[in-house]
Amino acid sequence: MYNYHVDIIWKIDIVLLALSLALSFAIITSSLLNIYSRKRRKKALLNIKKDMVELILSGKAAGKNVCLPFASGTTPRQFIDIQSNRDREGVFFNDAEQKFFKVCFVNKKRLTRLEKIAVRWGNKWRRIEAIMCLGYSEEPSVLKIFPKLLRSRDADILYFSILALGQTKTDESAKMLLSVLKRNTPYRRKIVSLLEAFPRAISDQVIDLAEDKNPEVRLWALKLWSRLKDKSHLKRIENLTQDNSAEVRAAACECLGAFGSKNAETALRKCLEDNEWIVRSSAIIALSETLGGECLPLVIGRINDGSLTVVDTIRKVIAKHAEAAIPYVLKIFESKDELAKKICLEALENSGSQSAAAIVKKLKGEMPQK
Repeated sequence: MYNYHVDIIWKIDIVLLALSLALSFAIITSSLLNIYSRKRRKKALLNIKKDMVELILSGKAAGKNVCLPFASGTTPRQFIDIQSNRDREGVFFNDAEQKFFKVCFVNKKRLTRLEKIAVRWGNKWRRIEAIMCLGYSEEPSVLKIFPKLLRSRDADILYFSILALGQTKTDESAKMLLSVLKRNTPYRRKIVSLLEAFPRAISDQVIDLAEDKNPEVRLWALKLWSRLKDKSHLKRIENLTQDNSAEVRAAACECLGAFGSKNAETALRKCLEDNEWIVRSSAIIALSETLGGECLPLVIGRINDGSLTVVDTIRKVIAKHAEAAIPYVLKIFESKDELAKKICLEALENSGSQSAAAIVKKLKGEMPQK
C-alpha cells in the first residue's frame, strides 16, 4: 500500500523552506534599503551644511536669492533633522546654522501648505511631519490650527502636537499646553517637562491651575511651578499646604523647599503634624532645604514616627547635616530609646563626616555589649 503521508510532509517542507527563504530575502532587502536610505539622507544633510557654511562665511545674510539654491528643494524631514539634530553624531548643525536654515526654509507659502497637510492630509505620518515642522518654525501665526489638533482622537496626532507646541515657547502655546494638562491625559508628565523650559512669564498661568477643582491638576501645577523657580505667589503655595488632598499638600511642601524660602517655616512646621506620612516626609525634606542644619530641633522629634518612610527621611536629614546633628544625637543617647539611638548611629556613620565618625566610635564604646 502506497504511503501518501510522505509526499504530503515533503510538500509541506518545501513550502516552509520557500517561505523561510522569502522572509530572509525580505529582511535582507529591507536592511539594505534602510542603510542606503540613511546614507542618502546623511549625504543630503552634509551638502546642505556645506552650502550653509560657505554662505555664512561669505557674510551673506539669509534672503530669497541666497537661500534659493539649496532651501527650495529641501524637504520637511530635512528641516526637522536640522532643527532637532536628530543625526547629531553624523551631521551636527550649530545654533547659527539652524537659525540661517530656518530663515531660508520658513516662508508664508510653505507654512500655508504645511498647515493644510497638518489639518487635512490623509496620511497620518505626513501630518505629523508637517505638525513638527510648524512647531520648529516657531512662527506665532501657525498656532491658530493647534486647538483643532489638540482635540484629535488620534493619540499620535495629539502627542506630536504637544511636542510641536513645546518648541514655540510663547504665552499662547503655554496656554494651550496647560489646557491639555487639565484634561485627563497620559501626557501630563511630558507637558510639564516641556513647559519647564518656557520663560518664567507663564508662571501666572501655572499658579492659576493650582486653584483647579481637580486635585491631580493642582498637583501637576505645583510640580511645574517648582521647576520654573519663580518665587512670586509663595503665599498661595503656602495655602496649598492645607489642601484637602494629601498629595497636593506634599507637593506644596516640596515646592516651598525647592524655593528655599525661610518665610515658609510656619506653614511647613504645621505639616510636620499632618495625618498623612507623605506630607510629614515632604515637610521634613523642605525644612532641611530651607533651614539647613537649623531644621534639626524642629524635625528630630519625628524620629519615633509611626511611618518607616518618615523615619528614613529623618535618618537622611541627620546624615546630611551631621555636624549640626551631633548635639541632638547626644541628647537622644541620654534617653532609653534604643531604636532612636540605632537610627542616629546609622545616620552619622553614613554621613562621611570625620567629627561624626569620632562621635560614633565614642557612643558605640559607651553602649552596653550584648
